Amino acid sequence: MKNSTHQSSTQRRTLLLLDPYPPNHPYRMTASERRTIWFPKLSLPVIAAHTPPDWDVKLVDEAVQEINFDEPCDLVGLSVMTCYAPRAYEIAAEFRRRGKPVVLGGVHPTYCPDEALRHCDAVVCGEAEDLWPHVIADVEAGTLKPIYRMSDFPSLSNYQRPRIDLLSPDAYMTRLCTFTTRGCHFDCEFCSVSPFNGKTTRRRPVPEVIAEIQHAKEWLRSAIIDRMTRGSVWNALATSLRIWVGIEEGSIVAFVDDLHNSHRAYCRELWQALKSLNIKWGCQATLFLGDDRDMVKLAADSGCVSVFVGMESLLEESLDETNKGFNQVRKFEDQIKMFHDHGIMVNPGIVFGFDNDDESVFEATLNFLIRNHVELAYFNILTPLPGTALFERYTREGRIFDYDWAKYDGKHVVFKPKRMTPEQLQEGFYWANHEFYSLSSIWSRLRHTKGRFIPRLQMNYEFRKLVKRTCPHGRLSPIARILKDLHGKLPTVETSQLIPNALQAIKQNVHPSSQQELFLNIRARQHDMFTALLIELEGTLDQLNAKELLRRISQAAKQANMDIIVNFEHLRQATPGALQTLLDTNMVQRIRPYAKLRYRKLKEAFLSAWQEVVPPDQDLLEEGP
Repeated sequence: MKNSTHQSSTQRRTLLLLDPYPPNHPYRMTASERRTIWFPKLSLPVIAAHTPPDWDVKLVDEAVQEINFDEPCDLVGLSVMTCYAPRAYEIAAEFRRRGKPVVLGGVHPTYCPDEALRHCDAVVCGEAEDLWPHVIADVEAGTLKPIYRMSDFPSLSNYQRPRIDLLSPDAYMTRLCTFTTRGCHFDCEFCSVSPFNGKTTRRRPVPEVIAEIQHAKEWLRSAIIDRMTRGSVWNALATSLRIWVGIEEGSIVAFVDDLHNSHRAYCRELWQALKSLNIKWGCQATLFLGDDRDMVKLAADSGCVSVFVGMESLLEESLDETNKGFNQVRKFEDQIKMFHDHGIMVNPGIVFGFDNDDESVFEATLNFLIRNHVELAYFNILTPLPGTALFERYTREGRIFDYDWAKYDGKHVVFKPKRMTPEQLQEGFYWANHEFYSLSSIWSRLRHTKGRFIPRLQMNYEFRKLVKRTCPHGRLSPIARILKDLHGKLPTVETSQLIPNALQAIKQNVHPSSQQELFLNIRARQHDMFTALLIELEGTLDQLNAKELLRRISQAAKQANMDIIVNFEHLRQATPGALQTLLDTNMVQRIRPYAKLRYRKLKEAFLSAWQEVVPPDQDLLEEGP
């Protein structure tokens, strides 16, 4: 242990807590952008609250202010996310050169402790509240250990209030941040929350949450009044106007829980209690909260004005892939409308790059978000963070090509996607950001908003500034629009005489009233090996759908100048009329001038009906180009 730790017990010591952020980060926000769209992380204010009172604590968020490496201190602590790990290691090196002991904690050191320990004196693995007093005691005794591991999750009863007073004033949308729960009982493949905080949800007692918010609200109100009385009359008037329109710091309380609505009875108790505080608040919740009108109304009545929802994808296959099948795409529009009907802004998190995503995902997603008047959206590129099941799977499959942690920020492609190139995924991410925050998109989305129009407009304006300054203009390849126009989920109307697909080993016809069969799902992608478009069919095919399918194929053939292969292997059932339409010579001939059309597994799938249809040109049944 360094000599700085051997001090008289009567002398006050100083702890310097740092939130690293690279000074040259391409997505670094300006002061106005931070004050409008960003709020601080709670990890360091929580650590400060669990530091003994005979220590002085200073907190520096590098996104807000520069670090003074010659700052007098006895211990340096950093909370480290994966994308900021390289910067954290640089900071640690500077302080260690000055003889200051450095402790690293947070998600990245928890999952990469050996790596982190090469850059610091000690690593805290897991939630740190119960461990931190032991770290401080060992620092005072000169016996700091290399690794401190959490044995049990900390209790959330009698929780120390986070030291939000240490955060820089007037630097964020709000410093009124707190939490009610930790952990997540879901198990999304790409997410580090459940591995880090547990796969069950722990909840704070409601009276303690209410008392904390009341205390913080009074503290911030005093700070604002003090600022107004010490400044000019014009400054006081401007602050009053900002408070009135809802854009002054503290106009909204942010619950930073990863899953705020994890327990219905708890939320009912909490939201009922929030009514007495007369506050506006926002949280992160599941989209299916929108299925429950009574709960949404209660949330709105208690002051909820904004929800961040992990929508992730508009493809059911992608949601299933990442273990998020509880999100049901067919309900998204009604769920969003439920929030909007109660004046609650919806901010979906969208992830691009799942194995089922191709270039069509960008435009299809944008069209949906704009059509449903979504006020804000946060776009991310799928990122295999250490500690997640996704990281383990991509590592096994050899798909990660870049281990520069600085690029693990959801804005860079670090792996090989399945249905597009890394370059196409990166360009699509850029394109989506610019299109969503275009002036026409902002107007289309916000002109329908109910309440808080000025704050929502300002947030879009600041996001637009951030995107235009930091995000290159992306371009979609011509094939993206073709794929989007091919994709579809069509209702099946004609359900008599359904023929089961022999390849699906269906022993008897599925009852025509079965809801899951009354559609045709059309998915298209570029073939993995050939210069061709591969169309996959699922569900039930009737004559009307067959005609629409051929119409889309004809349109795609004219635009793509590529062979087209239609795969029937996964189709559940079809009608005789649908098979007749697919093999109709006149309809097929309309496609032939532009592309060669092939049907894969059609004969094998519907062998029982084969002799009832007109034998087609045998070239149609060849499986390769």
